Amino acid sequence: MSTWLEDRLQDAFAAAAEQVGPETLRPVADPVRAKPVRPTRRFAPAIPLAAALVVVLIGAFAAVVAGTRGTAPAGPVTQALSGPSSLLVAGGDGVTVLDARTGKVRSRIGLPPAPEGSVREPGGYLLAGAGDGETFYIAQSVKSRSTQVSTTRFHRARIDARGRLTGLTRDVIPQVTGTTASSLAVTGDGTRLAYSLDGKVCGRGETVRFCPGARLTVVDLPTGTTRAWTTNTAGQIESLSWAADRRTLGLVVKAGARVLDTAAPGTTLAKSRVVAPGTEATTATISPDGIGILIGHTRSPDGGSQRYTIDEYSIADGRRIRTLVSRDHDGDVMARWNLMRYDATGRHLLFAGNFHPLSRLDDGRVTPLIPQASPDPKLLGSAPPEVQAAW
Repeated sequence: MSTWLEDRLQDAFAAAAEQVGPETLRPVADPVRAKPVRPTRRFAPAIPLAAALVVVLIGAFAAVVAGTRGTAPAGPVTQALSGPSSLLVAGGDGVTVLDARTGKVRSRIGLPPAPEGSVREPGGYLLAGAGDGETFYIAQSVKSRSTQVSTTRFHRARIDARGRLTGLTRDVIPQVTGTTASSLAVTGDGTRLAYSLDGKVCGRGETVRFCPGARLTVVDLPTGTTRAWTTNTAGQIESLSWAADRRTLGLVVKAGARVLDTAAPGTTLAKSRVVAPGTEATTATISPDGIGILIGHTRSPDGGSQRYTIDEYSIADGRRIRTLVSRDHDGDVMARWNLMRYDATGRHLLFAGNFHPLSRLDDGRVTPLIPQASPDPKLLGSAPPEVQAAW
């Protein structure tokens, strides 16, 4: 028995003994009268024993507390969200930092205003994050009112654990003038930035041509060196995403989910490979381990209602592995996924659709972060605006 318990027992017995005094004892000369035995409860003799028992129980409880010190307190079992603590969201009112667990606004990022004579492009912002909730890149596009030429500038933002801006580096790479930027991605270590520019159709009649087609550029940020790939299409290169190896890039071109080895020779996206032929992708994102790719697409099982899903496919053979999210939609406007972002670990997914609010997926658990925006009432049959977000 420990010294602590011995001291408590001695104190208890001493307290009980103090209750016995001369006035409580029968005089020796008094005759002892016989009394009938009655089944009465006598508390006084039990006091020392009860006190000892209390002390033992207190000691046992103290031992349990000491043995569990540092663990979570007992209570209802809840699944706390882990992963990045902050995320960036861009909208009509600028770029905002949100709590990645609750969706509450933490702070706002003040970016350079549009130059005089320019207006912000519709949407106007592209966001990319290193997947840690701390390092973000922001592409800000404006258009000249007089020439209708777009200019995109690239900035880097650092966010602390409380969601406060600790540093904003403007023009981390030279601004791009010409067509509008359509997608942005950065590697997990923040050393390689990829962005794409829209393609254009020029000329008329028999002289119609692409000038230029959509273009993908990868910038090595420490050295400033660049490498570009082109495609003979007037569409967009969308849904750029990096694997952790810093060389494998996921992308979507004309509804085809592709992967590109950026270390392989070649200057056209013909060198990239379609992962799941026949799958009409609305958006996609590669897993950090480079083994799988998520593809969002829409089906109409009965020709009426729509089912839009997020499915995981094997990059090696294009085999569908599983369905992570499935939603149904009725209406004239097609439902589609327009955003999917893994965090750096690949265990947490940020996603949104034109009819699905910005949410996160953790081990099969979907948590909405911000309410679904409403469609523009002036546009008949319109869908809610797309969301730009990253972590």
